[in-house]
Amino acid sequence: MKELYKLSEQLTHILAAGEVVERPASCLKELLENSIDAGASLIDVKIEKGGMKRIEVYDNGKGIHPDDIEYVFERHTTSKIKSLEDIFSIKTMGFRGEALCAISSVAKVTLVSKHLEEEQGCMVKVEGGKVLSKSFCPFKKGTRIVVEDIFYNTPARLKFLKSPSTEQKYCLEMVEKIAIAWPEISFRAEADGKRQIFTPGDNKIESVIGSIFGIEIVKNLVEFSIEKESLKVWGYFVNPTVSRATRSGYHFYVNRRYIKSKLFSSCVDEAFKNSVITGRFPIVFLFVQIPPSEIDVNVHPSKLEVKFRDEQFVYNTVYKAIADSLKSEKMIAKLDLSKVDDANDAELEHKHIEVLSANSNDISLVISEQPNFFEMFSNEPREVVIEQQGFENFDAGNYKIVGYAFDTYIIVQGDDSLYLIDQHAVHERRLFEDFKGQIYSSNVQSQVLAVPVVAQLPSSQKEFVLSNRSIFQKMGFEIEDFGKNEIVVRTWPAILTKSIDKVFLLDVIEMVYEQMVGDKSLVGISEDLLKRIACRAAVKGNSKISDLEKKEIVELVLVKKEIFHCPHGRPVVVEITKKDIEKMFKRIV
Repeated sequence: MKELYKLSEQLTHILAAGEVVERPASCLKELLENSIDAGASLIDVKIEKGGMKRIEVYDNGKGIHPDDIEYVFERHTTSKIKSLEDIFSIKTMGFRGEALCAISSVAKVTLVSKHLEEEQGCMVKVEGGKVLSKSFCPFKKGTRIVVEDIFYNTPARLKFLKSPSTEQKYCLEMVEKIAIAWPEISFRAEADGKRQIFTPGDNKIESVIGSIFGIEIVKNLVEFSIEKESLKVWGYFVNPTVSRATRSGYHFYVNRRYIKSKLFSSCVDEAFKNSVITGRFPIVFLFVQIPPSEIDVNVHPSKLEVKFRDEQFVYNTVYKAIADSLKSEKMIAKLDLSKVDDANDAELEHKHIEVLSANSNDISLVISEQPNFFEMFSNEPREVVIEQQGFENFDAGNYKIVGYAFDTYIIVQGDDSLYLIDQHAVHERRLFEDFKGQIYSSNVQSQVLAVPVVAQLPSSQKEFVLSNRSIFQKMGFEIEDFGKNEIVVRTWPAILTKSIDKVFLLDVIEMVYEQMVGDKSLVGISEDLLKRIACRAAVKGNSKISDLEKKEIVELVLVKKEIFHCPHGRPVVVEITKKDIEKMFKRIV
């Protein structure tokens, strides 16, 4: 009995589309690359409902000739390669001739284009891979393509897409990533009728980075470059004093093509391992120019990966370029006198914060009106002045605080043992438990900021935050649109800190996005996310705390016996018995 069947042409197109068109953002990527190959100096993008309803891309490039326009939707029709040798010397963004075929197989497409040698435009409508009509019409220079109802004929694939806000973020991120490599092109992006991205097209990468990430990032850019044989490596990293909680700040380009690369990620991690705080990641814009014959860009369906002929050589060159700049005088911090006023403002803001809580004792580790852990979490170090109370005044059963090591470990003497208690681990666990309890009981206590905090975000992140404000509100953050690429934070979770830290806010946004991926339900706020926030907010090692706070910690661990491990499972206290000490000194055997 015959068991093998040849698939229909329509089915093979749909299956092939699954490799090229994973989501609206991958569809947009292919359209943008076509516009770049057309020699455009302006690319205008409009998306609706995260690109699921509609994606429109206009460019002022050379256009498509009427004799070719319907054939661009056929599989493997391209002007980029003509022979086997061309595959190993690809200089264009697109080359396989399958993007529009794949897109039109799973969407409704309208293409209007005017070739630079023609007097009028030509319009083609395609649905499900079939050309429905072709007609001539008035049209200005360039090409406009509209993709509607993506995956309308493959509902099984449609259900795997995320929420519109998440898909919108993916689309805007794609525009941002491609725009960085093409500063001579002006990119404009609009989402649901609202302008999100605008790059000037002045051929300056710093201008693109500034328009996307803000002027503060541009001020902290450090340039690096190196040239070895036929390999040229150059780019920018942001001074490591500005870092991220994830690798979202890694931007890699090979021959101006944005890629994902474990090789480059490993290289950057290694280069910065002694320059960035553990658990933090730098912001890097890495560009590699290499002869096309030395790479294979055809190893990934969406061309998001490349393979190098000599990976070790590339790795070593990239590493040297970054490492040398990390050792240069460029890394010397410059005194910014404007920060003096900012510090005063922050101090004034700190004094005027109003805590919205009828019972302040519910806030972690508050001891009467004495300074607490939250006052220790601040950008600017400051001395905490309290009435000095000696350790001998600590009365908690048989325990007595006898020392404090490395501004991290509290040394406690019991009847027959010494105990070392890690202040960070204890505070982290207390924050985690209290914050988790407040969130899952929908009773997060917030504090109103007398001076609201304004933060600048890339358009993709800003729209994600605004679309998911309810999630952040459940965590105690009241966030509003502040125009352009800015948001304003009006309330802050009281349990975390009384000092507002913009870097911490950016970390929370990144962590929420990474953990939740568009999930608008309370379930989406996972324990893992809360652990990371608690760790980020907890008082650190090498940070002095008051005697009263030391006593509170000892009571939590040894008297009340409430905390023995941090949220990650590490111990908060270590016991050394008197017998162990006597053995070390050979007093007993």
